[in-house]
Amino acid sequence: MGALRYLLFIAAGLVVASVLFLGLSWIISANFEAGVGIVERWIVRATCDQYRLEGAVRDTQGRPVAYAVIEASYHNARLTTRSNVDGSFVLAADEAACDRRPPRNVQLVVMADGFRPKSAAVPYDGATIEVTLDARDFRP
Repeated sequence: MGALRYLLFIAAGLVVASVLFLGLSWIISANFEAGVGIVERWIVRATCDQYRLEGAVRDTQGRPVAYAVIEASYHNARLTTRSNVDGSFVLAADEAACDRRPPRNVQLVVMADGFRPKSAAVPYDGATIEVTLDARDFRP
């Protein structure tokens, strides 16, 4: 009778331990999946693209074009800046576009006094670009 009693305690202990193990593993996996969602959202926000384009505007002789207007448009966004005295510019979006797929190309328009406007499609992920403007003919 004593041995049967110990076997009954062992069996009951195994059942209780199994129920606790299954219950805790379910709770942990549920929290882990919820935690992964939060972590994934944080990673996406931390690594999503904020559009940035650097470059320079020059004339056909390679001289910098100061104060040229550079405008980029993609999706429903339109970014505008002016070139510096040395022709360099930085065009950056105010906030990252995490909720949309980035476009393949960005429509870029560059205008300056005394030069023909130039329009081009540049890759969205292009980090730097050099734009050469042609002088405008002032013939009547």
